[in-house]
Amino acid sequence: RTEINPGVKHEYHDHSDKKTVYIGVISRYPPHILYQGYQPMLDYLTACTNYRFELKLSSDYNSAVTNLINKEVSAAFLGSYLYVQANKQYGIIPILKPLNENFEPFSRSALITKENSGIKSIRDLRNKKLALPSKESFSSNWITKKEFKEFGIKESDLKSLKNFPHHQNVIFQVLNGNYDAGVVRGSLLKDYKNSDLKVIAYSEPISTPPLVVAPGYDKEIVREIKNALLSLAQKEKAREGITKNWDKEFIYGFIEANDSDYNYIRQIYK
Repeated sequence: RTEINPGVKHEYHDHSDKKTVYIGVISRYPPHILYQGYQPMLDYLTACTNYRFELKLSSDYNSAVTNLINKEVSAAFLGSYLYVQANKQYGIIPILKPLNENFEPFSRSALITKENSGIKSIRDLRNKKLALPSKESFSSNWITKKEFKEFGIKESDLKSLKNFPHHQNVIFQVLNGNYDAGVVRGSLLKDYKNSDLKVIAYSEPISTPPLVVAPGYDKEIVREIKNALLSLAQKEKAREGITKNWDKEFIYGFIEANDSDYNYIRQIYK
């Protein structure tokens, strides 16, 4: 188990009388970034429910699913592409999905490069070095399974292609000039507005990554999680103060998720 970052301080309240509930999360970001963005949200859940919530980080994408199936966690945040796979294999159920800055439940991946790279289109990736996040991420599959096919590009046409553990790794590889281009979640690029990164292409909008549970989940725990997170929509004026330290993916609140929301990914990435 990955250790949480001991350097992050939170106000201490004694919730020792509450049953501890673990929430899993895929390793799309480095552990300290995950903890900084996710733990404040779990602190909110602890304050609003009859349970004490703790984060359980996973070493890779697939171990987050394993933890869920083995009941080591009560719910987990998965990527959209990984959810589709986990649903097919284990019957994993989506319960909530986050809203973006337009209060819509959609996200996109982005192909990035440096301003002076000379890469203007996906077709220009031939003979170039491409950095990607995990093979289980939507971002990786969007470029290799959909866009390469549309542009007639084979992986062998590239100088090199490498998957990195986290999206931030991909951004740093491109910024540092180690790779000519990379694919990451588009929402992360707001943190790099003043860098010399540019976006060559965006994916189509897809449903935001869901909070999921396993079949046979604890209905009472899930009911309390849903009530607490969905109630943010009714706290319009207070929401900004409540969520300001949460991961940027979650600061605009949540809506209910359904399996059919992810049919588009199923159709394209069979």
